[in-house]
Amino acid sequence: MTDNEFAPLQLLETDGSFSLMLTEFEPWTATFEQLSQEGGGYGWHGVADALIRLKAPKLKKKIDFDPEGSMFVAFGKDRDALVQLAKLLREAMAKSEVLMEAIEKANPKLMG
Repeated sequence: MTDNEFAPLQLLETDGSFSLMLTEFEPWTATFEQLSQEGGGYGWHGVADALIRLKAPKLKKKIDFDPEGSMFVAFGKDRDALVQLAKLLREAMAKSEVLMEAIEKANPKLMG
């Protein structure tokens, strides 16, 4: 089951577990580069973690991450938690000031 309402993110269900994925990074590369960061899967892990800490700390224990350079992946059993994360990420994708704040406040260890 794929949920396109979260594009460019994909919300997938597999055996009662859910994954939120992002593989298209190009539209936001310049914003990451402005702040001397790489905008691949690891960079988006840092952004997701920062957004959760800043805006939705209750999600912290409900979502795990498994990023790679070419793919951002968040997963867990709680679909609603991943939907909330998708909304946070889409806000950052739509508003460069939100993305820049998340990059600036991201844990450097997560940024790749």
